[in-house]
Order: sequence, then structure tokens, then C-alpha cells
Amino acid sequence: MINLFAQDKIELEIILKAFNEMTNEEKRSELSWLRVYIEQSHPTKETINNAISNMPIKKTMTPIVILETNDFKTALLKICDLPENELEKSIMTLSTLFRYSDTKRRETFCKDGCNHEWHNIDKQHNNLSDVSIEQTTNWWTKIRRYFE
Repeated sequence: MINLFAQDKIELEIILKAFNEMTNEEKRSELSWLRVYIEQSHPTKETINNAISNMPIKKTMTPIVILETNDFKTALLKICDLPENELEKSIMTLSTLFRYSDTKRRETFCKDGCNHEWHNIDKQHNNLSDVSIEQTTNWWTKIRRYFE
């Protein structure tokens, strides 16, 4: 699902809806996986700053302050460990950061095409309106297996 968001195929509201239906344990697991995906996309300081300036939450919110005041990997870990009342802001922050970072990666490293299944969503489905939540969950599962 996060890849659909990163490629402007779905809105953040869909991610938030799915996220808010999860248990707190599931939410923390999703944040941890998203942290891994962000790290694998290798965002530059410029990409991180661009993402921060376009966050859908106020710049004074805890996850953004953490991102601006800590080194990158420490910030991601701290954001994932925030208390329950900060988890929605955390998913918004990390999802937006991933959108910017993965877009930059697709525009640079994968610009001439790649075999990353998550970068070729359009090629897998002729009509993206037919992509189900179950299919996006299957993509997530395949990606997670790669990192396990």
C-alpha cells in the first residue's frame, strides 16, 4: 500500500484508514517495516528536507522535530518508539518521507527501468482501480520476505 502512495496512486487518507484499524502492536510493526523501507531508499539530506517542508502535519509536531534534531537513523528509531497518541503523526511523517525518498530513487537509480516489483505496479495491473487491498498486502508480504 505504501508503494501505491509513493507513486501517487492512492491518497494518504487510505493509509491512515488502514493504519487506524490496526492494533497498537500492528501499528508499531508497520512503522518498523516502513523505517526499513525508508532506510533502503537511501534518502539524502536534501530529500529529507523536501519531505519535511511538505509534511501534512505542523512542523512543530513531535515526529518532525525528532527528524530535524537527530541523525537520520536515530530519528527513525525514535519516531517508531513514540507513545500511542503520536502513532498517527508518525505514520504520516514516515509515509511522506518514503514518498519523497522512493520517488527520488525511481527518478535516479531506476529511471531507465528496473525489476523492482514495487516500482512496476502499472505494468502489473492495466487498471489500478482494480488493485485490491489484498493485492497490496501481498506485495508488502513479498517485500518483507526479501528483508527477512
